[in-house]
Amino acid sequence: MAASAYHRGMPDQRGRFVVLEGADGCGKSTQTRRLVAALQARGRTTLHVRDPGSTPLSEGVRRLLLDPEGGPVGVRAETFLYMAARAQLAESVVGPALAAGTDVICERWTLSTEVYQGLAGGLGVEHVRTMARLAEAGASPDLVVLLDVAVGQGLERVGSERDRMEQKGDAFHADVVRGYRELASGRDGHLVVPPGTQDEVHTAVLTAIEALDG
Repeated sequence: MAASAYHRGMPDQRGRFVVLEGADGCGKSTQTRRLVAALQARGRTTLHVRDPGSTPLSEGVRRLLLDPEGGPVGVRAETFLYMAARAQLAESVVGPALAAGTDVICERWTLSTEVYQGLAGGLGVEHVRTMARLAEAGASPDLVVLLDVAVGQGLERVGSERDRMEQKGDAFHADVVRGYRELASGRDGHLVVPPGTQDEVHTAVLTAIEALDG
């Protein structure tokens, strides 16, 4: 996590909650780091978090979920684990930061669970959304940015050392890519950024966030 020291001039103004999403290997972590650095360079108080993660409990859940040696996990148990990690992150970090006027930039949020467990995993998107309303504790993103990637390209970038989720197979991850496009395209508060160079993607993401301030 990283934060800068800056006062907006309106200390009671809620921070912006922006989520970067996408299939494994889409460049999410790289683009999040670049975005946080750019916002901080503009003098904005910015906090970088990841879901699951960024609290002791949530990082522990992350290790359970991604451990390739941990054995099979059913999709319902998987979903409850993601929601538990998200609930802790929302309540103890994201909510207080937003209330204090800090912009929160998060790698993954509920859209990931809708796609990975709801669509590709077969649990059902509506079931995921019902669970998420409680877990998010009101921490709803102002903007969700989907970094699109060609089917198969993301896994190529990941390489051979894959975590448990990345080991789910080509067919599963093809469903993930298509699921992201299906759920994000045309959805209010969601932006789909097509594949491009790192600089092109960064510019598109930064422009979208600057537009939030009107």
